[in-house]
Amino acid sequence: PVLGTVPLAVARRLLGERGWGLQDAVAERVATYLRILRLSPGEVSVTGCSSAREDFPVSAALNEAEDEWWISADGSTLGGEGYEYLELNLGPDPRRVSFVGVKISPLPFGPLSVRNFHLEVPLASGGGWAMASACPLVTLNTSELQEFSLNPPLETTVVRLVCTRNAAAASGGVAAAADCIGLLQVALA
Repeated sequence: PVLGTVPLAVARRLLGERGWGLQDAVAERVATYLRILRLSPGEVSVTGCSSAREDFPVSAALNEAEDEWWISADGSTLGGEGYEYLELNLGPDPRRVSFVGVKISPLPFGPLSVRNFHLEVPLASGGGWAMASACPLVTLNTSELQEFSLNPPLETTVVRLVCTRNAAAASGGVAAAADCIGLLQVALA
């Protein structure tokens, strides 16, 4: 089971004839419906983005290669600030996301690297997106994968990683060429 949940067998017993009183067959269906599975990295895919410079396929944001990346389109973050996102699909059933990891190129090599970002999930009504993490999450100037704990964790099928400020803007040294934003890798767990 996922941390913070009960095993499927326990849920069935609690809901079933010896617990809450549902018929065991009904309790089985309800417990299966309520189950949240662990997120497997192989299930995550990039299904969209706000824009892309197209140096590499947008799916490159999920691999560990340091010579591939996702960068938004030129001019998408004037002054190094904007709203550029990667949309990550977690599969057809909700998954619990407790951590997000981001890897960037540090300064002076990465003026376009994301410095401020947040996560969003779709609204239940299907009409937009809601912020689902602290705002902003802030990367450090390091080349290591940086992990951010999500408390409470997200339970969803889709997550948007929204980049709002690049390293050049955060350092106060915005150059005209720093008008997009990107990252080397994103990982969810």
